[in-house]
Amino acid sequence: MQHTSLDQQLIEYRHQRALAMPLSGMIVWILLFALSFVLPPLQLVMAVFIGTGSIVYLAMGISRLTGENMSFKKKHERNWFDNVFLAAVGMSFLTFAISIPFFMENYLALPFALAVQTGLMWLVYGVIAAQKVAIVHAIVRTLACVTAFMLWPELSFQIQPLIVVCCYGFSIPVMERRWKIQQNLCVAS
Repeated sequence: MQHTSLDQQLIEYRHQRALAMPLSGMIVWILLFALSFVLPPLQLVMAVFIGTGSIVYLAMGISRLTGENMSFKKKHERNWFDNVFLAAVGMSFLTFAISIPFFMENYLALPFALAVQTGLMWLVYGVIAAQKVAIVHAIVRTLACVTAFMLWPELSFQIQPLIVVCCYGFSIPVMERRWKIQQNLCVAS
């Protein structure tokens, strides 16, 4: 990447499509919801760990279909704001350290903890991409997941994925519509 100003990099970052990660997350959480009706608890736990841990890798594959190409770029090839977002993804992964002892005390807490923790990156993305819907996503997702776990902890493997999928359901169309509007404005200019 050539040396461009942070202002220019921010403009470029805000014009990215950013569809691969949310689509990947939605696919994984839909699968986790479906599996919650057929798998026994031990296998569900493994599915939640493996599924949520693989969202970013699935996104890399999906990004080739969406035209984003999120493959691992060398640091000097990435936009500075891509690095900030990757740090947010890393932060979410590091919070698995909270989930592990929490789930060892109560395995029903696992989907709740990971639904909240993997949603943390939405707040960072929302701020740097100027996407208010992403900030709303993070807040609604957290509040809904906490409320659901407090009211129905025994249904955690069903309700937590459902909440996450619903949040993606309102976020993805808004983000995609915004991207298309930006594309049309660029073409018109």
